[in-house]
Amino acid sequence: MAVTPASPAGLEPGSVVITRRAVDARFRPEFEQVVLGERVVRSTELDEPLARELLQCSADLREFGTVVGDTMCTLDFYEGQGRLDGALCSYTERDKQEYLQAAHAAGVRNIEMESSVFAAMCRACGLRAAVVCVTLLDRLEGDQISSPREVLAEFQKRPQRLVGHFIKKRLAVA
Repeated sequence: MAVTPASPAGLEPGSVVITRRAVDARFRPEFEQVVLGERVVRSTELDEPLARELLQCSADLREFGTVVGDTMCTLDFYEGQGRLDGALCSYTERDKQEYLQAAHAAGVRNIEMESSVFAAMCRACGLRAAVVCVTLLDRLEGDQISSPREVLAEFQKRPQRLVGHFIKKRLAVA
């Protein structure tokens, strides 16, 4: 579970995203790592049946909007995510908007910095895994979070409520 700073477009703040696959900044479902000087690329596909089960749990709760989509995992918070408010910025607002629209068209519904290594390692170990995040803003609207602290606190509980419901449902079957 994670709190995610941004949705590339189309999701209201507070929407929950169940990650189908973690993608890099070029929208590829892979994690690149150097092992003993050699480039190793691992898949970042997550467990689709688990994602569908989590989506059904959200429908059971009927408390907040939830979608299944890709999560773009970047190497940094500012330029890697197309932000205009960092110390370095080598592109324009138009460039940013075009990139975020391309991300959305590629299936990205969430942007953060952690999911690709988690997805790759779980897949490499044969573990079923899911990433559940909440969006705090629509990046086409801006780079700054403007929701009040109380609203953000409620948003942050949504992934926990969803996963908690999933666990209770699983335990009831066992």
